[in-house]
Amino acid sequence: MNPIFPSILSTKFFDLESRLSEFASNHIDFIHLDVMDGHFVDNISFGPATIPAIRSKFNFKFDSHLMVSNADKMIPRYIESGSDWISFHVEIKNHIQENIKTIKAHNRSAGLVVNPDTRIEAVFPFLERIDYVLLMSVFPGYGGQKFIKSTLDKVKKLRDQIDQSGSQCLIQVDGGIDDTNISELKKAGADLFVVGTFLYNSPRIKDTVDMILKKINGA
Repeated sequence: MNPIFPSILSTKFFDLESRLSEFASNHIDFIHLDVMDGHFVDNISFGPATIPAIRSKFNFKFDSHLMVSNADKMIPRYIESGSDWISFHVEIKNHIQENIKTIKAHNRSAGLVVNPDTRIEAVFPFLERIDYVLLMSVFPGYGGQKFIKSTLDKVKKLRDQIDQSGSQCLIQVDGGIDDTNISELKKAGADLFVVGTFLYNSPRIKDTVDMILKKINGA
């Protein structure tokens, strides 16, 4: 699995198809969808219909990050739309166990998301039930923010807990990721990297993907 998960939130609307074509030709496996409801976060972004629309032309898998207040109602819609991975925020507090069960019951990968101002310990009770933790390294709702360096300590603490518990949970990081911090994140224990603005601002997607992979692999 390619550890780079491009976030299409950063894509200009009329450039989306050409960008997706570039991702497909550069062996990207997953597209990351930042789903915003205008309530849990201020902005509004994609609905579940985005997935079948893209899948009608491309063979990507989809990782849906639900920045929504009513995750229990939205999760079934993203399952039905064909999302392969679905994550929701630990901060919503309600229905966490039930939401995980719903996702897993449909053979999808379940993730919990942790905001920068939430203690990482909030996800510890769920590590044996979920497939991944998404650590936000910016505050959710807006693209183009700067990476919050304290995320590195959270990654290390989470990695230690995962290793001690014997969980197979993966660590995904999202927000402000670029060539200045991705090597540190990998060293701290991160497995997967959601990349948005840095990737879309690149004049050549192929060169940037290759460079990111080299840094992840320690080359």
